[in-house]
Amino acid sequence: MSVILAGAGCGSPRLLTIAARDCISRADHIVYDRLIHPDILQLAPSGCVFHAVGKRESRHTMPQREINELLIKLGRGGGTVVRLKGGDPFVFGRGGEEAMALESAGLDWSAVPGVSSALGGASSVGLPVTHRDSSSSVSLLAAHRRHDRGDGVSEPELRRIMESGTGALYMGASSFSKLSARLLEMGKSPDTAVTVVVWGGWGRARRLDGTLLEMNGISKSSGLPAPAVIYLGGTAGINLLPHRGPLAGLQIAVCRPYPECWDTGRALEELGADCYGLPLLSLVPIEPDGSEKTAQAMQTIRDADWLVLTSPRGPAELKRVVRDMRLISGKVAAIGEGTAAALRRIGIEPDLVAAGNSRDLASLLREAVKPGESVVFARNERASDASEEAARAAGASVKSVHTYRMMPRDVPGLDIMREQWESCGLDAIIFGSSAMAEAYSGTIGRDFGARLIAWGAPCAETVERVLGRKPLVLPAPDMDGLLSVLRRLRDA
Repeated sequence: MSVILAGAGCGSPRLLTIAARDCISRADHIVYDRLIHPDILQLAPSGCVFHAVGKRESRHTMPQREINELLIKLGRGGGTVVRLKGGDPFVFGRGGEEAMALESAGLDWSAVPGVSSALGGASSVGLPVTHRDSSSSVSLLAAHRRHDRGDGVSEPELRRIMESGTGALYMGASSFSKLSARLLEMGKSPDTAVTVVVWGGWGRARRLDGTLLEMNGISKSSGLPAPAVIYLGGTAGINLLPHRGPLAGLQIAVCRPYPECWDTGRALEELGADCYGLPLLSLVPIEPDGSEKTAQAMQTIRDADWLVLTSPRGPAELKRVVRDMRLISGKVAAIGEGTAAALRRIGIEPDLVAAGNSRDLASLLREAVKPGESVVFARNERASDASEEAARAAGASVKSVHTYRMMPRDVPGLDIMREQWESCGLDAIIFGSSAMAEAYSGTIGRDFGARLIAWGAPCAETVERVLGRKPLVLPAPDMDGLLSVLRRLRDA
C-alpha cells in the first residue's frame, strides 16, 4: 500500500518526469487536479479508477479536508494511489498538507517532484528567473492563504519583494490590484518591471509586460488573465525569444486510437501546438470460437497468395493468431507506412505498400493481384470493403480473417478537455478513421467551432455525414500531409 504525491509538470506531457510516468503506469487510483494535461491520464493502466478533485478559484470541486480523507481512504484500501498535481506537489500544491494527513493516519507516502509553473512556465516564454546582471534570488509567494490565517501576502513577504531579486507570485491574478496598490503605498517604484505569464508551459503560453503602475491599472480595469504566475522586479521584463515552432498556439484534438493519438499529439506539441488525445475506441482481440476455427484461421492466412493488412494495429494481432511468422508464404500488402512499419516490427517486410487509405490500397491490389489467386485480409471486424471488392474484380478468391474489433471506451480527463476547449478554444479536430468520426459524433458531438480534418477521402465522407461540415482532407495520409494542412491553418 502506498500513496504517491506526483507532480505532472506544467503544460505538455513531454515535461512529465520518468519517475512520474512510471508511478502513473502502475496506479490503481489517480486523484487529479484540473490544471494537469489530460493526456497524462492515458498513461494509466486498464482498470485504474480516476478521481477528479480539481479546484477553481471561485468553486472547489472538493474541499482540501475531503481530499485528504479520500487519500486516506484509498491508501487504506490497498494498491497504488497517485495524487497527481499540476507543477510540483510541494510548491503551493498542498502536498505538504496531504503528506501530513497521510502520516497522521499511519500511511506510507512518497513524493515525485514536477516542473513547477514558476520555473517551467517562465522558461517557455523566454523569462529567466535569475540573471547575474539582474537578480541572484527568486522568491516564490502565494497570493492566497488559509482563510483562518488571514488573506493575501503578508507584510514580511511584501518587504522581501521590495528589497531585491525576482518575486514569483502564484494565484495572484484576481487580487493583483490590491497587492500592487499595497506595494506602491510601501514605496515600491511604479516603474518596477512586471511580467505576467499565462498558461506557462503550454503551447498557448503568453506573457504581458509592463510596469507595476501599468499592471495595477490593467488589474483594476479589466483584470489579469488566469491561470498565471506574476513576476515582479529582478528579471521581470527580460524578453528572450525561444523558438516556439510553426504550429505555435494551435489547439488540436486528435481522434486516433492509443498510442497513435499520444504519438501524434506529442509530435505536434514539439512544433508548438497543444494537443488532446481522444482514443474513443480501443482494440479488443477476437478469439476464434473453438480450437478448430483457430486452426482454420491460421491455415487460411498461411495458404494465402496475398495477405493484406489494413491498419497499424493489424500486424500485432496477426502475430497473436499465426504465432510463427515463418509459416506465411504469400506476398504481403500494407496500407500506409504506419502499417508497413508495424509489419517490420514482427519480422515481415511488405511486398506492397499503399499510400495510406483504402482507395489507394484498392487501386494497387487491382493492378497487382492475378486471377485465381487467394487474397486474405487480416483486419478489423469493421473496415472498408473497397479493397476487397478490388481484389474480387481482379479475379481473386477473397476471404477475411477478423483478428480484432474496435470498441467504445471512456477517455479519462475528458472533463478537463471540455473545460479548456470552452475557455481557450479548439482550432482543429483530426479524425484518423471513419469509425473515430462516428465515435466522436456519438460521444462529444459538438465541434467547438474547430476546423475538421480527415485522414483520407473515405474518412472525409463520414465526417461530413455525421458532423454536417465538409472537412479538410490530408493531401497525403501521413504526418507530412497533416503538417501541411495544420501549417495552412496556423497561417490563415
